[in-house]
Amino acid sequence: MSVRVRIRFVDWEQSTIHRIRNFGEDLWRSFRESKQVEVDLEEIDRALDEITYLVRRRFLKRSLSEVHHLLKVHFMENEVVIDTASA
Repeated sequence: MSVRVRIRFVDWEQSTIHRIRNFGEDLWRSFRESKQVEVDLEEIDRALDEITYLVRRRFLKRSLSEVHHLLKVHFMENEVVIDTASA
């Protein structure tokens, strides 16, 4: 079973589309070899205020750790709300 993770940028004008997409591209690079996570690069290229990805439930905690790490690297840890829902 998969879980949809939604990373929503609360104030996308502050975060800027460029920074959101750079974060998304790093997220994609982190998971592109993983069979546990599906990140759509085309969605990232169109992103305005949120990025979503699918992850197998047993890999959810590890994927969220990577998300938080990348948010810190991009100095965006206080700019997002992360939601999860069954896919």
